[in-house]
Amino acid sequence: MKHKLFKIVALLVMSSMLLAACGGTAATQAPAQSGEKQKVTIFVGFGTGTDPDQVTAQEELARKFNESHENIEMEFLIVPNEEARERFLAMVSRDNAPQLVGPHGTSTIANFKEYWEDITPYIEKENYDMSDFYGPATTINKYPDLDAGLPLGLYPSFLFYNKDAFDAAGLPYPTHDYTDTSWNLDALRDLAIQLTLDTNDNTPNDADFDPSSIKQWGYADTWTDMRGQLTMFGAPDQGRPTTDDYKTATFNSPERVFGFQWLHDGIWKDHFIPDANGQAAIDSTGADPFGSGQVAIWYSHTWFMSEGLNELPFAFDVAPLFYNQDGERIARIHADLFTMTKNATNKDAAWEVMKWMVAPEQIVDVCKIYGCLPARKSTEEDYLNFLKERYPTIDHSVIFEAINYLDNPHHEGWVPEWGKVNDTLNNVLSILYSDPEADVQAVMDQGNEDLQKILDEYWANQ
Repeated sequence: MKHKLFKIVALLVMSSMLLAACGGTAATQAPAQSGEKQKVTIFVGFGTGTDPDQVTAQEELARKFNESHENIEMEFLIVPNEEARERFLAMVSRDNAPQLVGPHGTSTIANFKEYWEDITPYIEKENYDMSDFYGPATTINKYPDLDAGLPLGLYPSFLFYNKDAFDAAGLPYPTHDYTDTSWNLDALRDLAIQLTLDTNDNTPNDADFDPSSIKQWGYADTWTDMRGQLTMFGAPDQGRPTTDDYKTATFNSPERVFGFQWLHDGIWKDHFIPDANGQAAIDSTGADPFGSGQVAIWYSHTWFMSEGLNELPFAFDVAPLFYNQDGERIARIHADLFTMTKNATNKDAAWEVMKWMVAPEQIVDVCKIYGCLPARKSTEEDYLNFLKERYPTIDHSVIFEAINYLDNPHHEGWVPEWGKVNDTLNNVLSILYSDPEADVQAVMDQGNEDLQKILDEYWANQ
């Protein structure tokens, strides 16, 4: 699901620009008549929630809410991911804006930042207790002028590894000990090279290795964008390619240049990361990279578990992300919530629904639907029991500990002209996976120059 969302983000940007160019604004619905139930529509489509099993579970969730609330009626509006952008923008431009949107994460929240209601007044009005939420969950989708919603779930990131591939190669599994600093870039590279096989079972260490006929790659992190892939290398601004004031581009920082070079070498020199053609070949199987059996170590998030760990034909487990070149671990994190649409009616009722969805009594069941870790600390044991039942063979401690290594600033967080910035940097990403002769420093410098032009133009118009 997140992979599909990454592919449509550029179209989301284009649609929002078209709406602005047309001068579209959301009209206000007439309020419910006295005695009528206030309807709260939850627009589902920007993130997870559209699979058939999830639709059924959401219908049950709505039934549970409606049976316990006399004055509010909750309903889910399920929209296919590929149609979500047009449907949402059409709704907010007319008189039927959905009261809530979600669950969705930092990228779409940042991309459509101007559409969301700031819930700060609601929190302050009733002194809503935020102390039970994990700290990161309360800050990732919060800006100086916007608190986008109450935290629902976190999606920490870690490594999924194919135990059968390790066994076949006679290699030890990656450590599960977060304090083991020997688990670093070099250690990952060594393992990944030995796990990479051509059709004759040669590895890149063998003289007869054929990089044009690889059947198994050692490592991949290909379901994220350029900002996401370079975050782990530890630039001072981590996932944000600008200075704190958003005015100066920092994309070509030494840490990102190092990271780009490391990835480029992994693709074209050491051959343990699939290039663009390799990724296309994996996609053609109809499976995800890990489930295809063609990637031995796969870096992703908890949202991948519900999508990719179903009836796999091999044994698997999870391990911490490795330390970077400076001895630091920075593991990306995603965070989902429900946002309130600024121009919707029945916003007080929408606030009640938002609170109910993340209340301790419901949040575990809600997160079971969406595959996220509940953002409430008090529910960790309940959700851990669910994970043990659903995924009995993996090391669950790896999952929760990953929260402590999140990226801040976030790799999907707001920057001026968010869509233009991501499009520009993803053009650099395409060079990474398609050009074996790329001059890394020159590519990064050009990307930084292009980014600076976007920032300068933005601030000149403010």
